[in-house]
Amino acid sequence: MSDELENKEPGLEERFAKIDSILDEMEDENVTLDRSFALYKEGLEQIKAAGQSLDTIEKAMLVLNQDGKLEEF
Repeated sequence: MSDELENKEPGLEERFAKIDSILDEMEDENVTLDRSFALYKEGLEQIKAAGQSLDTIEKAMLVLNQDGKLEEF
């Protein structure tokens, strides 16, 4: 069971929290240029992964059509 938790992809909330912490660290006036580039790269990866997660969620959503039947969003 613990292996399942370790291999689980972070959820959107975790990704957004990580992006927020990256931004906070980048705003620190003492952050080095090398660290800024590393944070920038990590932030882009988190944003890309969050976008992919949102796409997956959108495709899985169902909506009621005018006939009262469920169909994919």
